[in-house]
Amino acid sequence: MLVVLVAALLVACGGGTRSQSDSANGGDAGFAQGEIDRDGTIRYAGTAPPTSFDPMTSQSELDMPWLAPAYDRLTAVDEAGAPVPQLATSWQLSPDGKALTLQLRQGVSYSDATPFDAASVKANLDRYRTNEKSRLKNDILMITDVDVVDASTVTIRVTGSGGALLNVLASRVGMMVSPAAFANPDLDQKPVGAGAMVLTGFRPKTEYVFTRRADYWDSEAFRYKTLVFSVNDGSGVVNLLRTDALDYARLAGPAALEAESAGIRLFRAHSISGARILLNPTRSKLGSKEVRQAISLAIDRDATSRIAFNGDCVKTVQPFPEGYFAHSATVDAEREEWGYTRNVAKAKELLARAGLPEGFEMDMLVPGVPTTQTRAVLFQQNLAEIGIKVNLRVVDVVQARVLFGQGEGDSYAGDGASYTDPSVFAAQHYLKGGSSNPGNLTDPELTALIDQAAGPLDINARTALYDKVFARAFELGPVHVYLCNHALPLGHQDDVVGLDRFDGAAGSDVLRGAAKVRTT
Repeated sequence: MLVVLVAALLVACGGGTRSQSDSANGGDAGFAQGEIDRDGTIRYAGTAPPTSFDPMTSQSELDMPWLAPAYDRLTAVDEAGAPVPQLATSWQLSPDGKALTLQLRQGVSYSDATPFDAASVKANLDRYRTNEKSRLKNDILMITDVDVVDASTVTIRVTGSGGALLNVLASRVGMMVSPAAFANPDLDQKPVGAGAMVLTGFRPKTEYVFTRRADYWDSEAFRYKTLVFSVNDGSGVVNLLRTDALDYARLAGPAALEAESAGIRLFRAHSISGARILLNPTRSKLGSKEVRQAISLAIDRDATSRIAFNGDCVKTVQPFPEGYFAHSATVDAEREEWGYTRNVAKAKELLARAGLPEGFEMDMLVPGVPTTQTRAVLFQQNLAEIGIKVNLRVVDVVQARVLFGQGEGDSYAGDGASYTDPSVFAAQHYLKGGSSNPGNLTDPELTALIDQAAGPLDINARTALYDKVFARAFELGPVHVYLCNHALPLGHQDDVVGLDRFDGAAGSDVLRGAAKVRTT
């Protein structure tokens, strides 16, 4: 019997824009004040180990917190979704939108002492888009060529227009690996990047120790000497915080209440990640839009937020939250048709219309984390009320996502990462070959809209275009059932500061901003 615990611990990240300094100021966030301990150690826990330490073969954006200490990206994103510099310091889009020129940060090297330059950027992007083992090809289908202009300038040539590319480069595809390490047989276990830290020790799937490089260019990032990143399924994380075995961790549902009762300090981080169900329309009876819509209508989003997240998840039916530029006003206006308020009668009506008045049977892949299993049991109960029998298949937390992407499950219960750009989300969910779309559900109109939305550089201009993308996806009946957007609390020790960086690209910039103040 599955134990009812808390919802999945999600490590999210983003491109923080707040300035940090050695004189920490808690401000409204309530953090301690004092001198930053740059010789200190940060101990943090994630729920699942990385699928790979090579960004090219990484299975999910949820790997980004593990990858980010070792790999800087070309860009990052701020809270509004606009690109900000990281390894690229400035950029210019050509008048026809077909060439994006990046000026690169000078004086940077990879951890193996290989210089970071335009040639290495070209090598990375070419590897991501052409290597047969690359899992990032769909994310950068728009790139046709990469030109080295000089040592610190690179021009990326695209089909259509390259406006979305700056945000895409804030994701795994913008992570720079030393070209000298491309052939390393153990690159998936031992990262070699242009980031602040080097992996100096690990116990596979248990604990990973990173040490900060003395020559790292950004003095305001990773303001500690050592990062101990451990794997914890969430069941004992409050006790680890209570006994000072962790410095900070994600909490959810009952764990947040338990932490508050124990006097552990909490900070609720803003995020654009969300809880969801993925569906494969080529399996079971899921090929019908009416069936997919019935499933969405039958899920109790209020109960999901209340029971699984202790209310720390804002219910929704679409991927991006209100206030983010890719949030769709059109979908929002039709949210009741997709179960913003649960509607069992309408769900049954749609099943009958699809020729399934008695319901049907399907399986659901569930990551082997107690908190995610809690959520899956709730979904199972919800869907049973409309005649859908759900057989839960609890598997390894990493393999669950991989198996679904390979088409080996009817559905998948888990979390959607904080995609740095909606074009990445669209490629993975709405295009053929997308990792979240094993059934290849799309049509020419949706494909064309996705291409158009990726064009402008100005995110405000892209808002109306993504409204059309998501409106069309919902007309087809999307392969995802979004339930709520996370606003997960961080439990932390009294001397931890800097957790208030924007949480928008799957976890790395919270780690980038975190630090400890000296207490003696």
